[in-house]
Amino acid sequence: MTSVLLRRYGLALLFCLLVLLVVRELATYLSTPCTALQRLEEALRDADHRRNVSTVIVKPLGGSIPNSVVRSESQTRERISNHRLKLWYTGRCVDVDGDETALLVGHCNPDLEQVFELTESGYLVYKAAGLCVRLIQGGPNPSSPELGLGECNDNSLRFSFDPTTGFLTIPVPDEKDAVLCVSPASKQDPYVANLFPCLSSPISLTKCNEEASKLEFMYEEDFIKDREIFASVEPQDNEKCDFKACGLNTPVDPVKSFRPNFASHCTNPFDCVTVITKTARRPYLVTRLAQSIQDLKGYDLRIICLDDAPDDYPPEVWQEIDRYPHLQYIVGDDEDMGISVGRNIALDMVRTKYFLLVDDDHVFNNMTNIEKMINILDTTDATIVGGKFEGFIKFAGAIRFGYYHKRQEFGMFSGHCNHGPGVVPAHPNCEQCDSTSNIFLAKTQPIIKIGGWSPELKIAEHADFFVKVKGAGLKVIYCDDIEVINQQETPDERSRSYQKLRYDARRKNRMFRLMNSRYNVNGLFWCSKYEVSETTGELICQETRHKIGYC
Repeated sequence: MTSVLLRRYGLALLFCLLVLLVVRELATYLSTPCTALQRLEEALRDADHRRNVSTVIVKPLGGSIPNSVVRSESQTRERISNHRLKLWYTGRCVDVDGDETALLVGHCNPDLEQVFELTESGYLVYKAAGLCVRLIQGGPNPSSPELGLGECNDNSLRFSFDPTTGFLTIPVPDEKDAVLCVSPASKQDPYVANLFPCLSSPISLTKCNEEASKLEFMYEEDFIKDREIFASVEPQDNEKCDFKACGLNTPVDPVKSFRPNFASHCTNPFDCVTVITKTARRPYLVTRLAQSIQDLKGYDLRIICLDDAPDDYPPEVWQEIDRYPHLQYIVGDDEDMGISVGRNIALDMVRTKYFLLVDDDHVFNNMTNIEKMINILDTTDATIVGGKFEGFIKFAGAIRFGYYHKRQEFGMFSGHCNHGPGVVPAHPNCEQCDSTSNIFLAKTQPIIKIGGWSPELKIAEHADFFVKVKGAGLKVIYCDDIEVINQQETPDERSRSYQKLRYDARRKNRMFRLMNSRYNVNGLFWCSKYEVSETTGELICQETRHKIGYC
């Protein structure tokens, strides 16, 4: 009897030890991205297995399962043809090296064909070479996650794209619902996605990261239209500025006056001007603006205001808005519409030949001379007439691209104007600049024609807008005797939602990166003190007020 019990307990103990060993090995096997990649490579060598892989993302490898990542198995691949593959956070593109062997981070270049196609079978094809994305073969590490190009065959990867998360993924074989994401790779660990990749950083299969792995397929025709400012721009023959955006340094022609009998005069501002503004959950500032127009001008103007969602204002707020019958207050359906989209919607609703752009925290004063701005647009070929903020430094100035701070950069030189006082007859306090403050009157149709503001820039849109204006050859006038009061809230008065939308550091960082990527530069700065070279006319910055640089 004793011997029987010993045999039974001995077998049970041996079984438990075997289970513990298997569990330990399995945990190690599943926790290492490299191991997952090796399993992926093994599966890719099995054509039958590859033909059965048809569904996408449910759980990112190495991370938790956010609700936005869960997908039903009924969702399958769809063909995405003729698209650029853009990094959501930085605005840079997935590109290929000169040998067309490796994928890397590059500028989105309108002069290069950087188009990919995601086939219904899941192949990601680089159209210019007719090659498929695959793991780089023959590298120093046979299990390297870095991606390259090769012939489209059973070694090519099969991807799925989730537009909700922006993840372009590969299922991990033998691990239910787990995936690896196409992402720029960290220098320290090629299996970790890099939120701030440098140019030429490798593109790899990594653990999925909510921001660093988020991609956008941008249709090629939309991309070219979005970058049409470059269509007629040629780099200058200048070793100090030889990249494409340098062509935007060419000054716009001086403003010209119309012959008296050709000028069309607006005698009633209500008939020719519509005010547009974008707010972020601050209706009390918009009604304050409307009241200041009545108080200072003695007449009403149409106002179109776009606000972010949700529409949960109490009745007393709407009662206050209703006190201004010419205020069209629109609450959108997006909690983060962004300044650019809101302004573009308002611009599309304008039916007058001019619109007056203001911010929601502006208040008119005795120097808000709308009649003067109307007169300048009526009598000249200028498109924009702007002023300043009471008590602030002169923000109007010049836009320049060049090799500043040893890299390709974009600079705003506050205070420098190409054509000084006297350029506008009868208005000696006005001069012609590349940009002005966010208080300006503009001709409606020319701004609609250039697309208004760039929708992806939810904030930090100002400099980009005036680059587009300059690139289109539109003329900007700044007048020192036109102003508004920029009556901002104190930090204690700001709502939490506005604080997040306007001042969140991560959000601002992304917007500045997107703006850089639009012109393929690696930094931007605002110059508050400068000198002009007597020999070349070049602007030499001596003191920067704000500087941002990227690798």
